[in-house]
Amino acid sequence: MLNRRVIQKTVEIGMACAGVATIGTVAYLAAPIPTVIAATTPAHNTPAYSQEIAPLLNKNCGSCHSSTRHKGGLVMDSYDSLMRGGKHGQVILPHDAKASRMIRMIEGEDDPQMPLESDPLLPAQVAILKAWIDAGAPGPAANETTEVFKQPSIPDIHPEVKVVSPVTSVRFSPTGDLLAVGGYQQVRLIDPASENLIATLPGHADYVRSIAFSPDGSLIAAAGGAPQSQGEIKIWNVQTHHLMKTLQGHKDCIYSIAWSPDGKLLASGSYDRMVKLWDVAAGKELINLQDHIDAVFAVAFSPDGKRLASASQDRTVKIWNVATGKRLYTVSDALDGLTSIAFSASGDQVASAGYDKTIYIWRLAEDDGHLSRSLIADEDGLLALIWSPDDKTIVTASSDGSIRFRDAATLNPIGVIDKQSDWVQALAISPDGKWLAAGRYDGSLSLYDAKSYKPMKDPMTVFDPPQRTNQNQASEAGK
Repeated sequence: MLNRRVIQKTVEIGMACAGVATIGTVAYLAAPIPTVIAATTPAHNTPAYSQEIAPLLNKNCGSCHSSTRHKGGLVMDSYDSLMRGGKHGQVILPHDAKASRMIRMIEGEDDPQMPLESDPLLPAQVAILKAWIDAGAPGPAANETTEVFKQPSIPDIHPEVKVVSPVTSVRFSPTGDLLAVGGYQQVRLIDPASENLIATLPGHADYVRSIAFSPDGSLIAAAGGAPQSQGEIKIWNVQTHHLMKTLQGHKDCIYSIAWSPDGKLLASGSYDRMVKLWDVAAGKELINLQDHIDAVFAVAFSPDGKRLASASQDRTVKIWNVATGKRLYTVSDALDGLTSIAFSASGDQVASAGYDKTIYIWRLAEDDGHLSRSLIADEDGLLALIWSPDDKTIVTASSDGSIRFRDAATLNPIGVIDKQSDWVQALAISPDGKWLAAGRYDGSLSLYDAKSYKPMKDPMTVFDPPQRTNQNQASEAGK
């Protein structure tokens, strides 16, 4: 049969997580397979599961058949789950490699050939798998781990020169008298009127990519986490600046969080393709909403809190029932990944934008949503979108170096702030609609009059460059 291979496009934005290229793996059985024969004691020359089989599967199968993305119900995180197979049955027949669906698809005898969307396995690799299966597919020894996929070891690399953190998130408090700014491993609370620093909230694992205040303004949630490892949400007391709790559950960094209007729930969207709902008081995960097939970059609650919208790199917006966790429907008019999402104040419309330079506005019904209007809005991809509190204006930031204001009813342009010093990755508008905060990749932050589009003051650098160690300074002095 023909080898069908495609090169998958990977789109990254700003300090995007280090994604793993999608590599296909074992596919599904077309017919029921007999029960797995008990693994036998391996012969002396039988490939060892932990030393040879598990690493081979880890390299070629992890992106499609792990606990976070189990295509066809096939999970290969452990020997036991591998031998159970997927929703169509088992994929390995101990003592019979030739009849095992895994081998048949790897060698191209069954369609589609695996790994999907990647280079075929080398003959030597196929031979190792076949030898292992023909020997009875023995599992790990009693003193060995059964896990296939292990967390990568990420080195802690410090820069040789001073580097200012990008501004990765901004959010006004419900009263508008406090501005939270997220960057690398910390959040800074600023008085927007004086631009004075009020407090620093430290100790985050990586970039703080999203911030949300509780509706009463007493708590602030800051989300991020370590790429390819674990997402985290830290919840702080706004008055005392004390850390209240940390929520963990995603298997990659979190790009967006939203607080429900009643203050009881948090929603999170992650690079691991999952959307989760959290019980804030209990500090635990309530529901995992699994339907996106690529990174989730944005989530938003409807004003009444009954629905949740999520926008993804998979080019779709999904509308969820918050009470049940059921996906109500999907709208998929976008031609590329979506980075932002926002409900109208009335809650009957949702707007999204992304890499195809286009603003989309859908009108939402109970059982379906239809595209109301759209516009190719900029010369390059859209990095952020917000809807003004009065429902009249949509504001976007583009990688073409502009911030644009448009009439929400017609999408006609009404204002622009161009020639930004760097990408504006984060936008926020004050609750009274007077101030616009814009955070940039170069670490600068500006406050604008949202009506006149003029800067309130000169841009400020929110985060201090890290100090180099004495060892680095001594090394430089010796040059």
